[in-house]
Amino acid sequence: MCKITTRKKYDMFWNWKHITIRIFKRISFPSLKKLRLASLSVIKVWHNQLSNVSFCTHETLTTLKIDGCRNIKYLLSFSMAKCLVHLKYFEITECNCLEEIIFLENIEEETQATMTLSLFPQLKSLELKNLQHFSGFCSSSQNKVIEFAFMKSMRIYNCPNLDSFIRRYTRQENQRICSQGDLFDNKVAFPKLQELRVKGCDKLQHLTVNTCGSLQQVFEIMHEEKETALLATTQLRELHMIRLPKLKYIWKNDPKGIFSFKKICTIFVWRCQILKNIFPASIAKDLPRLRYLGIFYCGVEEIVSKLEEGSESEIAVNFEFDHLYSLRLWRLPELKCFYPGKHTTKWPMLNKLELVECEKLKILGTQLITNNGQLDFPIHPPVFY
Repeated sequence: MCKITTRKKYDMFWNWKHITIRIFKRISFPSLKKLRLASLSVIKVWHNQLSNVSFCTHETLTTLKIDGCRNIKYLLSFSMAKCLVHLKYFEITECNCLEEIIFLENIEEETQATMTLSLFPQLKSLELKNLQHFSGFCSSSQNKVIEFAFMKSMRIYNCPNLDSFIRRYTRQENQRICSQGDLFDNKVAFPKLQELRVKGCDKLQHLTVNTCGSLQQVFEIMHEEKETALLATTQLRELHMIRLPKLKYIWKNDPKGIFSFKKICTIFVWRCQILKNIFPASIAKDLPRLRYLGIFYCGVEEIVSKLEEGSESEIAVNFEFDHLYSLRLWRLPELKCFYPGKHTTKWPMLNKLELVECEKLKILGTQLITNNGQLDFPIHPPVFY
């Protein structure tokens, strides 16, 4: 492993005045597998014009960590990134000036004939943390799929300027016009993704997770022993879950007042075969802006999961969807009810309701409570009661 820092014990090997612009220009490490760069004042790590021979000696790298290099704006060119064919673990933290990881300066010429661009074909884990100006992994003007074929874990923490993982743009004269898009649009693929964690991305408004064959959960709410009394409200407006055959949870744990998703307007879920429910109860109770809810071809048994056994488990839950205008439930063969416990629901603005091939659906509406605390509905209740 090669580790470079600004500590004095390395001064005998490096003249720091000559590496404030770039580190690696004529240096090669043909057997290097692990590289960590920490607390450097460099603007560039590798020279853009490295020859194939000099740069591709780094193709043995399996681990790359960049920590506290505060002046780097772009880390790799596309031609450099292509050489890192064995990279498995990639971590970038505390690089305040970093805007993009890959600068795709020649991507149009080099990939014109292909419809799918594979980046880091062996990469398993990507962690991006505390990157104040990070806006996206890379930018592309092409309408092609960018695939991370073996990515299993992605963690993005405290990147407040991030709005799209792959930033799409068009050219007008000599200027780039970036379009506001989803965090993951349908042109980025993670077929083996198992873990996705996103936290502290203040600009994130659209989240699409599409065709991740191994992903099991999207939001994991961690409850620490000393929980803060402040409620964190996400800026998320749209959530699209598409073709996730192993997805078990959208929200694994009930936020219990720690996180609020009250700004969500659209939720679309399609072909998540083993997903059993959409919301924890505390989230479903606080969706004042939700306008569209569509669930298609899923294994969902209930829309809202029941409260955990405890103080509120015997109390009727009130769900008020004041702005929901469209509810579409298509081909949900396991769907039995909206919520399995005592509850009331209100849909004052509902304009469009579609129920298609939901054979097991028993009741979609208010479940009343008798004096003895039992649910009160007929032996063969209608769908709306």
